[in-house]
Amino acid sequence: MPDNLNLLPPELAVSKSLAGVLKTLRALSVIMVVLFLLFSAGLGGFFVINNISLNSLNQNVSQLENQISAQETSEQQIVVLKDRVTKIEQAKSSPSALKTITDVNSVLANLSAGTSVSQFNANPTKADLSMSFTTNADLESFIQSFSGSSLPFGSAVLTSFGYSPSSGYQVGVSLTEK
Repeated sequence: MPDNLNLLPPELAVSKSLAGVLKTLRALSVIMVVLFLLFSAGLGGFFVINNISLNSLNQNVSQLENQISAQETSEQQIVVLKDRVTKIEQAKSSPSALKTITDVNSVLANLSAGTSVSQFNANPTKADLSMSFTTNADLESFIQSFSGSSLPFGSAVLTSFGYSPSSGYQVGVSLTEK
């Protein structure tokens, strides 16, 4: 059996009641430290879980934003397509405008590859064209196409004429049906 040696003088010894209180306080402090550590771990876990949840929500929001932007462009394309279809149906429903379009097509069929039509407006009695010719020969062949008597147009009026060294001749013509 081990012997306990007390080297303190007896007048400095702790009373039994104070020793019991100190023992109880030591047990309470250990319990409080354990509770504090558990609370801190729980709070840390709460923040980690909320951070993971927030990151997941941010990813979902960015995916939804991407889907919305993709749908916006596709909806815009659908609206433009519907508008074009409506205009095409209007042009097809007017037989006299269709005749003017086919008559102008007979004139445009003889143009060279260097010629481009930049604007075309047709109504039942006339057609307005804006074209670009890259060479003088293309312009000359277009003007000579009106000299034949087989064309369905009563008159061809030159509404605008311009020349640019970089793009060539810009010509505006108004064609009136016979």
